[in-house]
Amino acid sequence: MKNTDNIIPLPDYVRAKKALGQNFLTDKTIALKIVEALNLCKEDIVIEVGAGTGAITALIAPLCKKLYAVETDIDLIKPLTSVLAKYDNVEIINKDILKTDINDIIDKECRYKTVANLPYYITTPVISKFVEQENPPDVMVFMMQKEVADRLCASEGSRIYGSFTIYVGYRYVASFVVNVPPESFIPAPEVDSTVLKFIKREKPPVDVPSEEFFFSVVRAAFSQRRKKLSNCIAAMPIFDISKNETEDILIQMGVRADARAEALSMEQFAELSWRLYDRNTNNVNK
Repeated sequence: MKNTDNIIPLPDYVRAKKALGQNFLTDKTIALKIVEALNLCKEDIVIEVGAGTGAITALIAPLCKKLYAVETDIDLIKPLTSVLAKYDNVEIINKDILKTDINDIIDKECRYKTVANLPYYITTPVISKFVEQENPPDVMVFMMQKEVADRLCASEGSRIYGSFTIYVGYRYVASFVVNVPPESFIPAPEVDSTVLKFIKREKPPVDVPSEEFFFSVVRAAFSQRRKKLSNCIAAMPIFDISKNETEDILIQMGVRADARAEALSMEQFAELSWRLYDRNTNNVNK
């Protein structure tokens, strides 16, 4: 039998919409762990994505200076407004976060944190949206499909390590908060979920020629996972390099000539980027 004291009640008139990927968190212990991970103080400003019926929102509101509760479902605005009526520091925003300019919510110079129970189908776009901001959040606490969380925390050499791992890891340090079983939601999803915490780095962990060039190398390397890294790099006209030349560079780096992208650490990708960049620069100057 479930402990009813640990259940966040869902209003009878609320129905999850499959088209919006809605799964409402009903486990109070999990909700409290999410809020705890934010490490809030009275001066904090928070953006919550997918406020739903306010299960997490109501826990955050008394702990921060300002809370922007973003919810795309118009049918949830009524219960959300009711739950949050006693808090004058909460602004409810009925918009799709992917179609919303973050600068319309918060000032460019303002430091903030963000939290979300993400519908699985928009997990990557939402994370990317915040990471790419000119003023990204100091802290992000996101619930997502466990498979995506595992990818984000993967190390080189793993089959699930990829370009998105490096893309997020370049700017943030990810850490595990809690695994969430399907029965913690209504309706229960078919997969397990995980909450991750991301803390913004003061500076990137590697030096690169330019972020644009670095990520073009990473994307190219992982563009065809079954192929050798040298083939993937040589296939991109932007690098103007042959397979054999790429293999020579890898060998000089102490990497196997037949290595695939997942074998390289972020540091090695940075070194590869510099070598390709310097080669291209030297060729242009000849």
